[in-house]
Amino acid sequence: MACILIADDDPVVRELAVELLHSSDHAVVGAENGLEALRLIAAVPVDVLVIDMLMPVMDGVETILMVRHRHPQVKIIAISSGGSIGARPLLGMARSLGAHVTLEKPLRSATLMAAIEGLGEAPESGRTAASRTAARLASQRH
Repeated sequence: MACILIADDDPVVRELAVELLHSSDHAVVGAENGLEALRLIAAVPVDVLVIDMLMPVMDGVETILMVRHRHPQVKIIAISSGGSIGARPLLGMARSLGAHVTLEKPLRSATLMAAIEGLGEAPESGRTAASRTAARLASQRH
């Protein structure tokens, strides 16, 4: 069982992800923005951060940088629909900043679960295995 923090300014996305992960026996908490996510990570031992790249107050880019610096043990799954610029540039930036997995919205529950479960593997192989599994499941959407 992992402690997972869902940081997304869209309450529907946040609530659906929290509900899905609770049903999988994970401890889950939600945050509306990056600043709130940082406060929660400082107070609660978070294993995985699922973070939207476009949020008010503090976006995913700034939050990932801070988490990598202050809490390097936290695994990061970056998510985005990309807004007007598209998801790929934002998710590419997230990957370069240290996100372990990147997923495009709309999220499929099986893809999110596979990414989280993949991060539970050995630390050295978790990033690669989680990314492969999530990419395989995401490609099945099309």
